Amino acid sequence: MSDLKGTLELLAKKLFGADREIRLRPSYFPFTEPSVEVDVSCFKCKGKGCNVCKHTGWIEILGAGMVHPNVLEMAGFDSSEYSGFAFGMGPDRIAMLKYGIEDIRHFYTNDVRFLDQFKAVEDRGDM
Repeated sequence: MSDLKGTLELLAKKLFGADREIRLRPSYFPFTEPSVEVDVSCFKCKGKGCNVCKHTGWIEILGAGMVHPNVLEMAGFDSSEYSGFAFGMGPDRIAMLKYGIEDIRHFYTNDVRFLDQFKAVEDRGDM
């Protein structure tokens, strides 16, 4: 679990800035045990609480956990010899945090005025 936590901390700092903090909250996913939800400190209020983070100071970014032994066994690996971790993050969360978008629902409104601002992202070298 410590390797997973270290990897997630490095990922958050590389994607969202060195000043970003993370926290892990216990959760449930059927393919990992233990499982966690990962939150990153809010980019807008710096953890003080605002509308973006729903006044918690944190934004949920991904789910993660140690690969369940049954999953390893079904894949043909001896779970007494091998272990691993898994995590998943949606591209909408990455874009929201990276570009300071305050409401994730903007991505699903199909508002061309909102979407047009991302046309030249590739040309700017941001990705």
